[in-house]
Amino acid sequence: MKQQIIANKERVFGLYSLALIRIEECEKVKAEIISFPKVFEKLCRGFSIKKKEAWELLYILRDFDQIKIVPYHGVIVKNE
Repeated sequence: MKQQIIANKERVFGLYSLALIRIEECEKVKAEIISFPKVFEKLCRGFSIKKKEAWELLYILRDFDQIKIVPYHGVIVKNE
């Protein structure tokens, strides 16, 4: 039985929402892009997880259409 994550149009709930808030707290390099080192520093330290687990978290947030992963640069938080 798969565990389902409750989501609405604006935000996902629970720890995913907290992770999204932590990502938003990061300093932006360019206009909207938050660099990968800053994202990993914030997520890995804040949740005591490894980089591989942080990538999984980013992919989940991308699948829920909360962030956009920009290859070789960082992430963009989508504000709806």
